[in-house]
Amino acid sequence: MSRRSLAVVVVALALFVAGSAVALAGPVSGGPGSLFGGASDQPALLHFDSDEVRCPDEFAANSSTAVSAGPENTEITYARNVSLPSSSYAVGDPTFERLNESAYVLDVPIEEAGNASRSCSGVVRYNGTMRIPAGDDPWTLIVKQDGETVTTLRGDSDSSLLGGSTSVSGSVSASESATDSTNSSE
Repeated sequence: MSRRSLAVVVVALALFVAGSAVALAGPVSGGPGSLFGGASDQPALLHFDSDEVRCPDEFAANSSTAVSAGPENTEITYARNVSLPSSSYAVGDPTFERLNESAYVLDVPIEEAGNASRSCSGVVRYNGTMRIPAGDDPWTLIVKQDGETVTTLRGDSDSSLLGGSTSVSGSVSASESATDSTNSSE
Protein backbone atom coordinates (compact mmCIF):
# COMPACT_ATOMS: atom_id res chain seq x y z
CA MET A 1 0.00 0.00 0.00
CA SER A 2 1.35 3.41 -0.94
CA ARG A 3 1.75 6.31 1.46
CA ARG A 4 -1.06 8.16 -0.22
CA SER A 5 -3.45 5.19 0.10
CA LEU A 6 -2.46 4.74 3.74
CA ALA A 7 -3.12 8.46 4.44
CA VAL A 8 -6.57 8.23 2.80
CA VAL A 9 -7.45 5.16 4.88
CA VAL A 10 -6.31 6.88 8.12
CA VAL A 11 -8.33 10.04 7.35
CA ALA A 12 -11.41 8.01 6.42
CA LEU A 13 -11.11 5.97 9.61
CA ALA A 14 -10.72 9.13 11.70
CA LEU A 15 -13.82 10.70 10.10
CA PHE A 16 -15.81 7.49 10.64
CA VAL A 17 -14.84 7.33 14.34
CA ALA A 18 -15.57 11.03 14.89
CA GLY A 19 -18.91 10.79 13.08
CA SER A 20 -19.90 7.74 15.09
CA ALA A 21 -19.03 9.48 18.36
CA VAL A 22 -21.13 12.54 17.47
CA ALA A 23 -24.02 10.36 16.29
CA LEU A 24 -24.00 8.41 19.56
CA ALA A 25 -23.59 11.49 21.73
CA GLY A 26 -26.30 13.57 20.08
CA PRO A 27 -26.24 17.29 19.39
CA VAL A 28 -23.63 19.54 21.00
CA SER A 29 -26.29 22.07 22.04
CA GLY A 30 -26.26 21.01 25.69
CA GLY A 31 -29.62 19.33 25.34
CA PRO A 32 -30.41 15.68 25.91
CA GLY A 33 -27.50 13.40 25.08
CA SER A 34 -25.06 16.23 24.46
CA LEU A 35 -21.48 15.44 23.49
CA PHE A 36 -19.90 16.53 26.79
CA GLY A 37 -22.82 16.19 29.20
CA GLY A 38 -25.42 13.71 30.21
CA ALA A 39 -29.06 13.78 29.34
CA SER A 40 -31.16 16.62 30.69
CA ASP A 41 -33.36 15.84 33.67
CA GLN A 42 -37.12 16.28 33.54
CA PRO A 43 -38.54 19.61 34.72
CA ALA A 44 -39.21 19.50 38.46
CA LEU A 45 -39.81 21.52 41.59
CA LEU A 46 -36.66 20.61 43.51
CA HIS A 47 -37.34 22.49 46.73
CA PHE A 48 -40.08 24.65 48.24
CA ASP A 49 -40.46 26.11 51.71
CA SER A 50 -41.95 29.09 53.48
CA ASP A 51 -40.83 31.04 56.52
CA GLU A 52 -42.83 31.45 59.71
CA VAL A 53 -45.68 33.94 59.37
CA ARG A 54 -44.70 37.34 60.79
CA CYS A 55 -46.68 40.39 61.91
CA PRO A 56 -44.53 43.30 60.70
CA ASP A 57 -45.47 46.97 61.11
CA GLU A 58 -45.34 47.48 57.34
CA PHE A 59 -45.55 45.07 54.42
CA ALA A 60 -42.73 45.23 51.88
CA ALA A 61 -43.60 43.36 48.70
CA ASN A 62 -40.42 42.07 47.14
CA SER A 63 -39.15 39.08 45.27
CA SER A 64 -35.79 37.74 44.18
CA THR A 65 -34.68 35.43 41.41
CA ALA A 66 -31.44 33.51 40.98
CA VAL A 67 -30.65 31.42 37.91
CA SER A 68 -27.89 28.87 37.55
CA ALA A 69 -27.28 27.49 34.05
CA GLY A 70 -25.50 24.18 33.59
CA PRO A 71 -24.77 22.07 30.52
CA GLU A 72 -27.80 19.81 31.09
CA ASN A 73 -30.21 21.83 33.25
CA THR A 74 -31.08 25.33 34.37
CA GLU A 75 -32.10 25.91 38.00
CA ILE A 76 -34.31 28.87 38.84
CA THR A 77 -34.77 29.93 42.46
CA TYR A 78 -37.61 32.34 43.12
CA ALA A 79 -38.58 33.90 46.48
CA ARG A 80 -41.41 36.29 47.29
CA ASN A 81 -43.06 38.02 50.26
CA VAL A 82 -46.82 37.49 50.49
CA SER A 83 -49.39 39.38 52.56
CA LEU A 84 -51.96 36.84 53.76
CA PRO A 85 -55.69 37.73 53.65
CA SER A 86 -56.41 36.93 57.33
CA SER A 87 -54.95 35.30 60.42
CA SER A 88 -56.24 31.86 59.40
CA TYR A 89 -54.37 31.70 56.05
CA ALA A 90 -51.00 30.22 55.10
CA VAL A 91 -49.00 29.20 52.02
CA GLY A 92 -50.07 25.75 50.77
CA ASP A 93 -48.32 23.10 48.67
CA PRO A 94 -47.36 24.48 45.25
CA THR A 95 -47.64 22.85 41.84
CA PHE A 96 -45.03 23.11 39.08
CA GLU A 97 -45.86 22.08 35.55
CA ARG A 98 -44.75 22.48 31.99
CA LEU A 99 -47.15 24.69 30.01
CA ASN A 100 -45.53 24.09 26.60
CA GLU A 101 -42.07 23.34 25.18
CA SER A 102 -40.33 26.24 26.95
CA ALA A 103 -42.87 27.70 29.41
CA TYR A 104 -43.46 26.59 33.00
CA VAL A 105 -45.93 27.53 35.73
CA LEU A 106 -45.33 27.63 39.49
CA ASP A 107 -48.68 28.03 41.26
CA VAL A 108 -48.50 28.81 44.99
CA PRO A 109 -51.84 28.49 46.80
CA ILE A 110 -52.79 30.71 49.70
CA GLU A 111 -55.08 28.49 51.77
CA GLU A 112 -57.15 28.67 54.88
CA ALA A 113 -55.17 26.78 57.51
CA GLY A 114 -57.73 26.84 60.31
CA ASN A 115 -55.23 28.39 62.72
CA ALA A 116 -56.37 31.86 63.77
CA SER A 117 -53.93 32.31 66.64
CA ARG A 118 -52.13 35.32 65.07
CA SER A 119 -52.93 38.88 66.02
CA CYS A 120 -52.57 40.03 62.38
CA SER A 121 -53.31 38.69 58.92
CA GLY A 122 -49.59 38.05 58.52
CA VAL A 123 -46.75 38.15 56.03
CA VAL A 124 -44.78 35.13 54.85
CA ARG A 125 -41.89 34.60 52.44
CA TYR A 126 -41.78 31.50 50.25
CA ASN A 127 -38.81 30.15 48.33
CA GLY A 128 -38.83 27.59 45.50
CA THR A 129 -36.17 26.06 43.25
CA MET A 130 -37.20 24.63 39.89
CA ARG A 131 -35.21 22.64 37.33
CA ILE A 132 -35.76 22.91 33.57
CA PRO A 133 -33.80 21.27 30.74
CA ALA A 134 -31.07 23.52 29.33
CA GLY A 135 -32.32 22.90 25.79
CA ASP A 136 -35.56 24.79 26.56
CA ASP A 137 -34.01 28.21 25.85
CA PRO A 138 -35.36 30.80 25.82
CA TRP A 139 -37.62 29.87 28.72
CA THR A 140 -40.56 31.49 30.51
CA LEU A 141 -41.56 30.92 34.13
CA ILE A 142 -45.00 32.15 35.17
CA VAL A 143 -45.47 32.48 38.94
CA LYS A 144 -49.06 32.38 40.11
CA GLN A 145 -50.70 32.73 43.50
CA ASP A 146 -54.08 31.04 43.73
CA GLY A 147 -54.21 30.80 39.93
CA GLU A 148 -53.52 34.49 39.27
CA THR A 149 -50.26 35.55 37.63
CA VAL A 150 -48.05 37.67 39.90
CA THR A 151 -44.76 37.49 37.98
CA THR A 152 -43.53 36.36 34.57
CA LEU A 153 -39.81 35.65 34.21
CA ARG A 154 -38.09 35.16 30.88
CA GLY A 155 -34.57 33.85 30.57
CA ASP A 156 -31.96 32.53 28.24
CA SER A 157 -29.23 30.28 29.64
CA ASP A 158 -26.48 30.32 27.03
CA SER A 159 -24.28 27.31 27.81
CA SER A 160 -21.38 26.28 25.64
CA LEU A 161 -18.13 24.36 25.95
CA LEU A 162 -16.31 27.63 26.69
CA GLY A 163 -18.62 28.71 29.51
CA GLY A 164 -22.07 30.15 29.84
CA SER A 165 -24.07 33.14 30.86
CA THR A 166 -27.59 33.68 32.08
CA SER A 167 -29.92 36.59 31.59
CA VAL A 168 -33.35 37.05 33.15
CA SER A 169 -36.03 39.66 32.67
CA GLY A 170 -39.28 39.84 34.53
CA SER A 171 -42.61 41.55 34.70
CA VAL A 172 -44.88 41.90 37.71
CA SER A 173 -48.64 42.00 37.47
CA ALA A 174 -49.73 42.32 41.10
CA SER A 175 -50.61 45.46 43.03
CA GLU A 176 -47.77 44.60 45.47
CA SER A 177 -45.20 45.49 42.79
CA ALA A 178 -44.00 48.81 44.21
CA THR A 179 -40.77 47.37 45.60
CA ASP A 180 -40.43 44.23 43.48
CA SER A 181 -36.96 43.37 42.23
CA THR A 182 -35.55 40.75 39.89
CA ASN A 183 -31.95 39.63 40.14
CA SER A 184 -29.98 37.15 38.06
CA SER A 185 -26.72 35.39 38.61
CA GLU A 186 -24.42 33.31 36.50
